[in-house]
Amino acid sequence: MTRCASPLLFAGIASFLSARTGGRFRLIIGYETPENQDAARDGAAIIEASGGHALLMPRALPAPLTAFSVRMVMADGAVYVRASGEALIHLGGRAIDRSREGALAPDAELALIDEAVAACGDGSSLPRSQDGWESVGDGMIGAYVDRCASRIASLEPSGARVASVSVDEASGLLATLLERLGVPVVKEGAALSLSVSTDGRTLSASVSEEQVRAALTSALSTSPAAPTGPGLYCVDPAFVLDADGLCAAATLAALGA
Repeated sequence: MTRCASPLLFAGIASFLSARTGGRFRLIIGYETPENQDAARDGAAIIEASGGHALLMPRALPAPLTAFSVRMVMADGAVYVRASGEALIHLGGRAIDRSREGALAPDAELALIDEAVAACGDGSSLPRSQDGWESVGDGMIGAYVDRCASRIASLEPSGARVASVSVDEASGLLATLLERLGVPVVKEGAALSLSVSTDGRTLSASVSEEQVRAALTSALSTSPAAPTGPGLYCVDPAFVLDADGLCAAATLAALGA
C-alpha cells in the first residue's frame, strides 16, 4: 500500500481528493526523518496550488501519529513520507467510508490515485504555491499519548507488570508513553527490551512472538481489522486500524510479558 513520494503523487492525490470530496479538501503530510522534510514541504506546496489545504506534521514523527491526526482534525487524507522515499496513503473525512476513516487506503482507491497520477503528465510543470499550508500543533503528540495511555489503562492485565524496560525508538514517544503508564525505562539490566521501527509501525521485543501475542490478546481483539503478520499489532480502532508498534510496545510492558 505504498507509492513513491514524488511530486506527481501529490498532484494525483490532489486530483483524486478534489473529485471525491467535491471541492476543497484537507490533506495531512507527515514524514519519517528530518531529511524527508523538504519532500513534505514540496508536497504541501503542490497541494495548496491544486486547490487543497495542506497541514504539515510539526516534525519527523512515526507514521501512527500522522494517521491518528486524520481523525483528530477531520482531514480527508494523509500522506506519510518514509525514509525509503515511499509514501503511505491514508484516507479519511469525506474520502472514505466512516468505518475505514484514517486507515491505509484500500487497493480500489489506490488504483484510482494511480490513474490520477498517470493523468498528471511528467510533472515538470506542476504548479506550486509559495505559502498557505499550516502545521499540525505539537498538542497532537500529547493527544496521541493521552489516548494511548487511556486505552492501555482500561485493559485487564494478563500478567505481572514488567519491572523495567529498555527502549530503542528514535522519536522518544515510546519512553514518554511508558513513563505515563508508570513503567520504568532504563538503559541497562531491563526485564524487557523493546524496539520500534523509525516509522512507528513495527514492534520487536526480547520475548517470543507467542509471548507478545498472549500479552496483547485483549488488545488485539478490539479491532476486527487487526493485522495478523509478525510484528504488527492494532490496539484500538482509534489508531487507525493500522499496525502501531508504539502502542503495542507500551501495552506489552504495561500488561506483562
